[in-house]
Amino acid sequence: MADSFDFGFTAVDQDELTTKTGESAALNEKIAEDLKKVAESSKGAVNSEQIENLDAKVDTLNKLVSNALDELDDAKTSMGSSTDVAVSKLKSQLADAEELILPLLHKLMENEDKEYIYWPNRKAIINQQIERVKKVTRG
Repeated sequence: MADSFDFGFTAVDQDELTTKTGESAALNEKIAEDLKKVAESSKGAVNSEQIENLDAKVDTLNKLVSNALDELDDAKTSMGSSTDVAVSKLKSQLADAEELILPLLHKLMENEDKEYIYWPNRKAIINQQIERVKKVTRG
């Protein structure tokens, strides 16, 4: 049963990974490389072109961080509503299981003054009830 549950994620390598906006994760490595090149080439002096390149890269990084934060907020919102649905479903399943179990317990209490219980063919009846409980609790 645990094997059939979909957690909603897939293992990917860096080439396959893209953000919601379609930007490649390899972009961050390219930016880091470009920043190193700019730093090496400008050991003595900095020109306006290099500053513009750095500004563009900082803007790209800001956009990536903003997108990641938006995705995180979306995930939090989604998790909250999923949790509410799961709790509601669990409560319903527990109520259904209670309806299957309590009648048996009440029936067993009806004649508490008698020491023995006569229950012919109980195996078939119990197995049937076990299957009903499993259906409710395991879906």
